[in-house]
Amino acid sequence: MHSFQINLVNGHAIIESGENIILVDTGSPRTYHVSDVLTFCSEEHRCSHRTKEILEMGRLTPDEAFRFIGARITTLLGTDILSKYRVLIDYKNRAMRFSRNDIAFNGATKRLSSFLGVPIVELEARGETLRFFLDTGARLSYLSADLTVGLESVGEDEDFYPGLGAFRAPRYVVPVKLDDCEFNATFGNLPPLLEKTLRFAGAKGIIGYDFFVQFKVLLDLANGILKYERNSA
Repeated sequence: MHSFQINLVNGHAIIESGENIILVDTGSPRTYHVSDVLTFCSEEHRCSHRTKEILEMGRLTPDEAFRFIGARITTLLGTDILSKYRVLIDYKNRAMRFSRNDIAFNGATKRLSSFLGVPIVELEARGETLRFFLDTGARLSYLSADLTVGLESVGEDEDFYPGLGAFRAPRYVVPVKLDDCEFNATFGNLPPLLEKTLRFAGAKGIIGYDFFVQFKVLLDLANGILKYERNSA
């Protein structure tokens, strides 16, 4: 078992391991690192993609990208490595644990599916059961534009995505349910190009920070299992 303190920066979960500053990103199927080998949890992991590459794909300079993230990072830890571990994520207590073996957890259990290695969870929103990418790297959640028709925007936010660059998105507050647990999440609308990716995966949105701040979560991505318990107020 390896334990880390979470530094929540702009809604991103960032941990430190040795000299590495790591953004934990279940929304990325690949890990990006400053070198070809990442030493993490006392193991060496091969990394075929450099952090610099993802910044360049984002059509941003490193300084611009780090401004969006809120911190300078060495590593974006994706599901290729995350799926090797059970991962306990506890935003309330700013704690994250990684283990090759089971982690004791008494919460409810829900099945996850996946698309290209990114986990997908079913939630209720707007009167429907919908598939959402479960993304620790998303400080702002997203909902398909057809599901925000008629809602009043509560403002606008700026975000960025690799390969697209920076964009602005209107924000909407929408009630969401995970089984019997209801909470409010703030959603934006993705640019049309990214929304096509959602449709291709059969998903209607991305759920990020607003999910993880509500629940203590145990992820077992290799076996498609999510365990959760609601955080007390």
